[in-house]
Amino acid sequence: MGNDTAVKRKRPRTGVLFLRDAVIAMAFVASVLLAMYAYTGLWPPLVVVESNSMMHSEDNISYVGVIDTGDMVLVKDVDTPDDIVTYMEGVVDGHRTYGDYGDVIIYKKMGSETSTPIIHRAIVNLEANEDGSYRCEALRDAPEAKWSVSGESDSWEHLTSTLIIYNVGYRDTTVSIDIASILGEFRRANSDPTDGFITRGDHNSGVDQSYRSTYVPVDIDWVVGKARGEIPWFGLLKLWVTDSLGSAAPENSVHNLWISIAVIVVVPITIDVVLTYKIRKKIARKREAAQKAYETEMTEDRARADAMADPDEHAVDLPLPDEPGPPPPESESQPERPT
Repeated sequence: MGNDTAVKRKRPRTGVLFLRDAVIAMAFVASVLLAMYAYTGLWPPLVVVESNSMMHSEDNISYVGVIDTGDMVLVKDVDTPDDIVTYMEGVVDGHRTYGDYGDVIIYKKMGSETSTPIIHRAIVNLEANEDGSYRCEALRDAPEAKWSVSGESDSWEHLTSTLIIYNVGYRDTTVSIDIASILGEFRRANSDPTDGFITRGDHNSGVDQSYRSTYVPVDIDWVVGKARGEIPWFGLLKLWVTDSLGSAAPENSVHNLWISIAVIVVVPITIDVVLTYKIRKKIARKREAAQKAYETEMTEDRARADAMADPDEHAVDLPLPDEPGPPPPESESQPERPT
């Protein structure tokens, strides 16, 4: 028999639902960060690009696949110089990252722990010789038309003058590395030349070691890691909050950022609304079916109850059989008359 009392389930409070969603979101973010850490071997695994020194545009336009102002870059740990492919090595074996040959590295300026790290491309790796000169094995296998030296006695294994590299980057720039000046700075400091990388921003005309404040080649111990992958535009949020923009944000990066945020916000809300609508519609159909079944059951129960309360309502009167009467009287025998 159906129950007239409806049982209502207690709905979770809004605060509980919000807390649940927040915990799920934090767990998702934590899992992504842990995956990044497992891949890079560094914490934090991301850096934000503050300036335009790696951009491939003269009009401050950003491109996906190139390191632009406001991009977030994944940084992978390196242990030895062999973990880094330089520009000249990339010319030989075809290794490219971020729109040009070789790896982009993140390093501490002059090894300083307090200054902001620099993210630039490794051009060549110089190794110091015992005679006070440098050598660069990547030049040995590179095309002869790709590089030259100003000193007549210089070669890839004995560099003391200026190393010139042709058609570098998106502007086909001629890059000059004044090795004589670098060696001169070491002599003035009464120290021996050290091994290290010559680096350059793709958007810059000269190498980092052309400045007296950064003349020393980048030691492997100064290298934080090499760039791998990017999350475009989203680093602008941090740069705006911390007021640390080193150059103007590309206008298309700003537009793409707001569009991306809108999509990230609108899409989940739309999905939630659609799913909620479908769930509620399904629940409504089930309730309607249950209500109809309940009403049918109640109707049948009432019919059975009515039949039990008045059993003669549909009875039919039948004639009773005749009762047996007294036996007929026996006839008296008459004497026979004599004849």
